[in-house]
Formats: sequence, structure tokens, C-alpha cells
Amino acid sequence: MPTTMLDLQGVTSHTEYRDGTMRDCVLAEPNVIHTSCGDLVPHYDALEVRTKPGKSMTFFKSGAIRSVALEEQAYVTTPLGPIPAELVTFYENGTLNSVFPLNGQISYAWSEEEEKGLAVPMTLKFTFGQVTAKFIALRFRDDGQLRSVTLWPGEVVTITTPLGEFPARTGIRLHPNGALESFEPAQPIVLDTPIGKVPAYDVDAFTVDGDQNSVRFDGDGNLTHLTTAGEITVEDPDQGMMSVHSRTRFALMEDVPVNLSIDVSFDEDQVSLGNGAQNHTFSVPKCSFTVNSNIDPESLVVCDSRCETGGNSCDSCEGNCNGSCK
Repeated sequence: MPTTMLDLQGVTSHTEYRDGTMRDCVLAEPNVIHTSCGDLVPHYDALEVRTKPGKSMTFFKSGAIRSVALEEQAYVTTPLGPIPAELVTFYENGTLNSVFPLNGQISYAWSEEEEKGLAVPMTLKFTFGQVTAKFIALRFRDDGQLRSVTLWPGEVVTITTPLGEFPARTGIRLHPNGALESFEPAQPIVLDTPIGKVPAYDVDAFTVDGDQNSVRFDGDGNLTHLTTAGEITVEDPDQGMMSVHSRTRFALMEDVPVNLSIDVSFDEDQVSLGNGAQNHTFSVPKCSFTVNSNIDPESLVVCDSRCETGGNSCDSCEGNCNGSCK
């Protein structure tokens, strides 16, 4: 048996790192695993319609536990109190990384809607307000502070931001002090920025990870990033007139071009505009900006890891995937 930090019973299959340390395993007998969030029983029984096949546990190269897929949903101890979990991940030092209340296999036999139907709303209190929603995952920093939450598709919450109150989807990320770091607008919103009012919405948002959001703030509440679509024209006294416009791609459901996002980033008195093919930086005090937005929230449908078959395209992440494997 390869080296682990545990005496595991009923290991039916496993993979190893090059040095012989166990990378992951499948269990066929009950084991009780002592962790920082309580005693956990990894999955060992026969597969059911929503059971994800494969790993019962994964490990870091050091032998420390990386993730545990539970035999059945159980309450685990977290800095926020007890939370129901079917999958738990850890940092290498043993502290809690993330909690997934559900861990069902989305497939032709078990739909996303059926899985979401099992989710129970939770209420979380932030420094900027209270949120009640169904969460795919809650992620923590290694010091125990909540880092981010990922919302189920279709969930929309209203949050108070440094620029006003807005509807949010996908997720919310926090600074270490608990202040809002980022969120994903649930619909196009108009933000007051150093270059004027800019409609903000990410038409191509990665909608399964609450760590990756398009509207971002620094620790003092200053706007540092947003995405828009359309065209931004800049009158620069040194470079003359310039414009950054959205690239396009065809919508998934229609044979029509759809504008992709323009990234707008702020750093002190500078703004950077990028469309994925070009990026330009301008002095905000020296230049004038005209924003002609053209945002279509409906036409460009994100094809995430559950596209078509509902399969999970990131099985190789071994439970350390920023929430995107759900």
C-alpha cells in the first residue's frame, strides 16, 4: 500500500504520485476520518443515480488530506457554525478550504434542477448585509475567514456595494477583513467610475465559481475592475482618438454575432481597456472617454463544465478547483 497519513480499510483502487504517496482512493468499507471540521465518513457504498463515481478521498503529495466525498450528507464544523456537506476540501495544513452542501453527479439521469431541488437555503451575514440563498459552495481562507460563496444558477441576491445596491448572481468574494471584494451583476447595471458612467455586465461570465467575478473593489471600497460590451472611444492628447470595441462570436442558439466583454481596470489615475486581443492604458485626468454600450445578456449562453451531457470536465482538479468543479 502506498504511503498515507491514515490506516484506510477497504481500498479497492488508488493512484499514486511518483514517489509512491497515495494521490486518491476508492473505498468499499466504512472509515472514520478525523479532521479539523469533525469526524467524516468517506463514500464507500454502491453508486446511486446521483452519486459521483470515482474518488472517496484525495491527498496532497505530503500525504495530507485534500478532499473527502462523504457517504451521506452530514453537518460539519465551520467558522460559520455547522453546515451540511457532501464534499469537503482542506488546505495542506489541515484547515478547512471549502464545503459543498451537495455533491451529486449532474447527468442525463439526474438534472441540475433535481440537484438544486435538494439544496436548502442558508442565511449568511456579511459586513455589507445579509444574504439568503442556495449555495453550491462556501470557501474559507486558511485563517478561517470566509473567502467566497458560489450561488446555484438562477439564484439572485441583492447586495449593498460601495457604489450602491445591486442584484448579484454566481457568487460573492470577500476581502480578509470581510469587506466586499467582488460580485457578478445579475443584469446590466450602471456604475459611477473614474471615466464616467459605465454599464457593467459580463456576457461571458464563468458562472460556476464565486471567486471569479467581474465587478471588483479594493480594500478601501474603490472600484478596480468591471466588464462591459460595445465600444469605448478615448480622446488622448498624445495618441489622438482611439477606440476599444468588443470582439464578437456567434450566439449558441442563433446565427447572430454577439459582443464579448471589454475589461476595464482602474489603478490610481490610470485605466486599462482590453478586449482579449488588445490592451491599452490611458491617463484618466488627461483623456476624455465616451462609452457606447451594447450588452445583450441573453444571446451568449455560457457553456460551462456541465454543457450538453452535464459531465464534469475538471475531474483532474482533485477537489482543489475554486468551486468550479461543482
